[in-house]
Amino acid sequence: MDLRSRTPIYEQIKRGIREAILRGKLNEGDTLPSIRDMASSIRVNPNTVARAYRELEMEGIVMAHQGVGYIVIKDKEGIKEFMLEDLKKDFREIVSKSRRAGFSLDEIVEVISKIWNEKK
Repeated sequence: MDLRSRTPIYEQIKRGIREAILRGKLNEGDTLPSIRDMASSIRVNPNTVARAYRELEMEGIVMAHQGVGYIVIKDKEGIKEFMLEDLKKDFREIVSKSRRAGFSLDEIVEVISKIWNEKK
């Protein structure tokens, strides 16, 4: 979690869970850490984790089972489609902003390519 990020912590938690599913670290049927355990491990308020889990449940990615916790119910392909839709929304904003600023598609693609090829 990046506490200095503009992205709210609960959104970062949601993204982290989606990415864990995509990478195969979490699979359909796996149980997420309890709200208290997750909050303790990343040092945030349990309400923040609860919000992330509730929203993931509303998105159909996890499901709450009383006495068990939250269970992953969406597979990699379902998550990938969901995340691509989310990415399209982000790109729409960037593309619109870039067009207004007068950048060409080639310039935007070049920037994306450079970012893609940066070492982490």
